[in-house]
Amino acid sequence: MAQDVVISGVVYADCEKVDIPIQNSNEKATFIDTSDATLTSGAQMLSPYTGYADGVKYTGSIQSKSGSDLTASGATVTVPAGYYSSQATKSVSSGSATAPATISGTSATVSTGTNTLTLSKTVSVTPSVTAGYVSSGTAGNSSVSLTASVTTKAAATITPGTSDQEIAAGTYLTGKQTISGDANLVSANIVAGKSIFSVQGSAAVPTISYNSTTHVLSIS
Repeated sequence: MAQDVVISGVVYADCEKVDIPIQNSNEKATFIDTSDATLTSGAQMLSPYTGYADGVKYTGSIQSKSGSDLTASGATVTVPAGYYSSQATKSVSSGSATAPATISGTSATVSTGTNTLTLSKTVSVTPSVTAGYVSSGTAGNSSVSLTASVTTKAAATITPGTSDQEIAAGTYLTGKQTISGDANLVSANIVAGKSIFSVQGSAAVPTISYNSTTHVLSIS
């Protein structure tokens, strides 16, 4: 802004600056009117530059920054205050999300930023065990039913016969199995030369003869 300057009583109108020769030198001292400047502190100017405003000298305190000054913690990027002469970028690792405490149905979706993760439901089952085999039961709040995978046989009485009777392998007996016995299963009641359930017979087989002359029937 131009102003009138008075030197030794002489008015110099509309001067923006005044150059005054320096004694014994070819140099000049230049005086510039800075009253219209808006600079009021070093915080308005880049370091380490200096400037004058209304006769006051200021040193800039704004620091120059670059991408190397950026820091990242998880998904958060910290940008320090300062002047960036060009675009600054910082690579950020994937963020994290907290899974829900419960999942309704078979799966749930968790999102963080633009990332989406689908969680599948996993059920841990502890079956109830009764008398040595897996029956049916539930585990916690999972409501998962278990069905016995073995063949069972209730209490029964097995009577020996002319053929073998078997209980299949892998059958779990849920009741007492009784094999019938007979007090008459003794050697004297079994014909000699025969055996029943490994009991050898000792009973003699009678011999019958007939005399056609005397008509006498003999048993020995």
